[in-house]
Amino acid sequence: MNKTTTFLITLVFNLLLIQSIEAQNISWSTSDGFTSTIVTIQTTNNQQTRYDNALNYLSSTHATTKQLQDVCFYLNNDQEKYNLCLAAYPNILDKDNFINIYNSFSSVSKAIELYRDTQGKDELLSVQYNNQLKIEQDVNTTFDLLMHQGDILLSANKFDEAITLYLKAKNLKPQSSVPSAKIEEARKWQQELANLNSQQSQISVKFDAQIQQGDHLLAYNLFDEAISSYERAMTLKPGDKTAYTRIKEANRRKQEFMDSEPDVETIEIVEETCITEESEFSHIITTIESQSFSSDKKEMAKKQVSKNCLSMEQLRKVVPLFSMDDDKLEILKFTYDYAEYPEKMYLLRDLLTFSSSKKEFDDFLIDKE
Repeated sequence: MNKTTTFLITLVFNLLLIQSIEAQNISWSTSDGFTSTIVTIQTTNNQQTRYDNALNYLSSTHATTKQLQDVCFYLNNDQEKYNLCLAAYPNILDKDNFINIYNSFSSVSKAIELYRDTQGKDELLSVQYNNQLKIEQDVNTTFDLLMHQGDILLSANKFDEAITLYLKAKNLKPQSSVPSAKIEEARKWQQELANLNSQQSQISVKFDAQIQQGDHLLAYNLFDEAISSYERAMTLKPGDKTAYTRIKEANRRKQEFMDSEPDVETIEIVEETCITEESEFSHIITTIESQSFSSDKKEMAKKQVSKNCLSMEQLRKVVPLFSMDDDKLEILKFTYDYAEYPEKMYLLRDLLTFSSSKKEFDDFLIDKE
């Protein structure tokens, strides 16, 4: 064996040793840990903060490809997605599914670059070691090559193939304890992945059950009960948009049902009884103001508007709770379907600051006529 080959083997061995030491500081992903991270990402509009939170979590935690996909959904920049996926790749448990992550990129070239720097590199190293093993005769060198190739396969979550190579290395050097330790590590990773897949499978079953229950309730026009089921489903899979879409549909159908109610007497009763007293309205204002993030504040405002009968004057007090014109405009558009007198919504346009926002609101009201 020439000096160049010896140097390359030593270099690779040292790199793998460093990776092995670093891997000991990697924690295992839990549904609670991921939920906390994804909620933090969802509740901020700052892209840099989203990226930093995602990188801190996925670079230090064993996670699944699906979890990485959910986080990438909230990143708009392909370069940030590339950097995040590259950092997360060594800790991804189900690398056989990593091919799905390439769909998260808007640029094909960036997806190809990520493949070359992750899965493509693993495959190339594996081929190189196979070629070296065919021509190598020295027992010590063959042992090192088998161990190194086993480490590469282990990093790619090819547990059975890695264990096979570690066993071959153990047969070459029965006195060495290293292959046995690696076999134990591979089996531990294999079991952890099986446990995580089982956990996610159980979550998926509960999620599907809540969605199906919501669909059943919605079919009988039990709108509030259906929305509650969808909200419970949303807590199980924070990054999944299915429950969010169902809630929007339930609210739309609820409004259509209320609008199509033909009983005049019932309508008169609703008009007489559906009034939000000032004491209750003060509580509503306090509830909206208590939200820490703008996105949470908007969601709370929408929920209160849809659940309570607010007068035009009360709506006039809700909109100024937001400082940005974009947020005000969003709330005004949302309240149109719940307003006491939708045809008089134009009276609230003075709550907007910029002429461009007022024009957009005017166009919205014209389209509603």
